[in-house]
Amino acid sequence: MHNKISYNESKVLRLLMEDSRTSVLDISRKLALNRNTVSSIIKKLNANIIDRYTVETKEPENSLYIIIETDNIDTIDQNEVIEYFELANGHYIAIMNRDALTGSIRYTNINMAYRRVINRTPGQIDLYCDYCNGIITGKPQIYETAHGPLYFCCNTCKSDYINGGSAIKSMEK
Repeated sequence: MHNKISYNESKVLRLLMEDSRTSVLDISRKLALNRNTVSSIIKKLNANIIDRYTVETKEPENSLYIIIETDNIDTIDQNEVIEYFELANGHYIAIMNRDALTGSIRYTNINMAYRRVINRTPGQIDLYCDYCNGIITGKPQIYETAHGPLYFCCNTCKSDYINGGSAIKSMEK
């Protein structure tokens, strides 16, 4: 399921996903859009796409997480839970800090994880290629820059961008 959003809406949303504190002025400068346009886009995104803005804390070194499967999430102190997922089978997967595990928690399965990685690639929004502006329909090709990631629809667009646009220049001749 994809949300149908425009090219400019996609660009604004990607900047907000990278840093939700980015100001309207900074977004308008980065995207060469009018501030009123950016404000209107953010209002529309807030109404239809964005669920919430969050703060992410730095990961402490040597972090350890407890991941349990349980049939009742209500028996766990919600202050101990980092996040949880309700499974299709009626059970829950809960991710907790290592200090949260006590003898009173009932679980059907338990694991430990030493690192938590959050995917920053938007999964349910339309991404547009930063080279040809086409909608990316498959897995995006990502190129990291000093100003953040660029997304490409294919390896050809990514390579051509990196090589200075030689393919498009030769097609124009």
